Amino acid sequence: MKVDIFSTDRKYRVIYADPPWKYSSKEALGKKFVPLEKVYQTEETASMCEWDVGRIAEKDAALFMWTTDSHIEDALKLFRAWGFRYVTVAFVWKKVSINGKTLSNLSQWTLKNCELCLFGTRGRMLQYKKANNVQQLVEAVRKRHSEKPEEVRRRIEQLFGDAPKIELFARERAEGWDYWGNEV
Repeated sequence: MKVDIFSTDRKYRVIYADPPWKYSSKEALGKKFVPLEKVYQTEETASMCEWDVGRIAEKDAALFMWTTDSHIEDALKLFRAWGFRYVTVAFVWKKVSINGKTLSNLSQWTLKNCELCLFGTRGRMLQYKKANNVQQLVEAVRKRHSEKPEEVRRRIEQLFGDAPKIELFARERAEGWDYWGNEV
């Protein structure tokens, strides 16, 4: 069900977010990167910090948040602003092609081929954990820009079962999940 996070009274035990981080335009190896604003609407971290996401969270709640290495500090700010304490890296997505080859993006230091899904909590979430065998590494095909692997949702469901869940900045509907975002 589509939810307006700014006006709903619903509360969620699990919040899964893929913030639309703003990136600066850079030159690399003579190629100009396409500004993300041409692909989807991005937001400044300070603006997202002002959103009262904590009000849709249950007293005991988990936050899964996608970030790239260049936005880790911003992600940690967002955790605190939304009322969560960072705990660990829940998932590392190794991007591969449909042929199984590792995909990499250029960077100043190393070839980047992973995205991180950070995990944080508020309250006492450990009591709601349903599984002890959920793997951190997700090796999955990269599809359209910024679309995350469905496997991560499945692993979150393994961890927390049928707890009330919402996906922020969703790009598609998923059974058993409420969603918020302008791409669905």
